[in-house]
Amino acid sequence: MAGFVATKGNGAKIPYKKYMQSRPVRNDKVDWEKLNSDVIKLYLPYKKTAMMKLLGRFIDIPDERSFRFNPMGSMVWELCDGNNTVEEIKEIILKRTKSSDKDVEKRLSKFINRLIRNELITLDTS
Repeated sequence: MAGFVATKGNGAKIPYKKYMQSRPVRNDKVDWEKLNSDVIKLYLPYKKTAMMKLLGRFIDIPDERSFRFNPMGSMVWELCDGNNTVEEIKEIILKRTKSSDKDVEKRLSKFINRLIRNELITLDTS
């Protein structure tokens, strides 16, 4: 792949090489637990916007959002510790699966974008 990678969180475009060398870092506001050896569930408090406060007068709004990851998503989540680059995470997945390089990279990028969009991680590009 060449060019730029667009991230969904803030719409920024990151040069491909810089993206692959960036380190995904978990949001410290996220609580998480292992449900079993392969599945992780995450909890992130909602931001209390004026609209949510208004709606809260009429309907019950939960205090937090929850996310449940399958074994592959759980593995990626655990690797998003600020120590591993996107490239290193991709290489770890390739060693553990029989998928092609391009397939893993595409799926990993989509998943990382999902994590960014949901404010579960940020990318450290420094």
